[in-house]
Amino acid sequence: MIERLQRQLVFVAPAVVMSAWSTVMLHTLLVGHINRLLNPMFRSYVGIAAVVLLVLSALHLLLYRPSPERVPSPWRQLGRWLVLLIPVIAASVLSPAALSDTTARLRSSGPAGVAGMPSYNDKVTSEVKDVADTDPNVPAPMEVTDLVTISHSPDMIKKFEGRQVHVIGLFASGDTPKLMRWIMWCCAADAAPASVEMTGQLGGPWKDQQWLDITGAAHFPSTMGQVTPQIEVTGAKRTDEPDEPFLSP
Repeated sequence: MIERLQRQLVFVAPAVVMSAWSTVMLHTLLVGHINRLLNPMFRSYVGIAAVVLLVLSALHLLLYRPSPERVPSPWRQLGRWLVLLIPVIAASVLSPAALSDTTARLRSSGPAGVAGMPSYNDKVTSEVKDVADTDPNVPAPMEVTDLVTISHSPDMIKKFEGRQVHVIGLFASGDTPKLMRWIMWCCAADAAPASVEMTGQLGGPWKDQQWLDITGAAHFPSTMGQVTPQIEVTGAKRTDEPDEPFLSP
């Protein structure tokens, strides 16, 4: 009886593990945690993979038959289950909610206030130009990356110097406080930070990696030919995490 039960456990193990991985993947999609892990371009593949794993689990149970040979010892079976299930449990329980401020500092590059900025395409540049044509008396809604893009164009700097802007981002402390957003190309493993410096009435105290809603005047001071985008803050308040916490180039 016990040997038969052991044989059945060995038989269902692959289906259980595939189903468990599928459940973790579907849960990550449904609760929105995937937004912190993967570029929108690739998220549909996670759903497809989860469905495929469920189908394979069902096919295994329907088509495969357990071997009549003597099963391994209980300790070997326990080891097999642990090797299969520990990664599933770790993926579902231990995955981080966000990238830390330490990761941001380690992945930063370039001058102060500008880190990890990719080359943005013509569409982004066009969107920035459209914002420049809006009412100058109303704070222009912008992303941190828009301000960095503007800092690369002398013509756009002339249009936006002193312009009131409204930006949402993560607070990053340091010698000079910064407002930061993570840029994701593929997944959280390749995410890089882009940031702008903040001066003025920042208020607080704010914590690192806290989402802030910032209003202020955009400035683009140049030091030895290197332009650093800044926001002279006139209003700062805490806000909720956006639906898409990462920006995509």
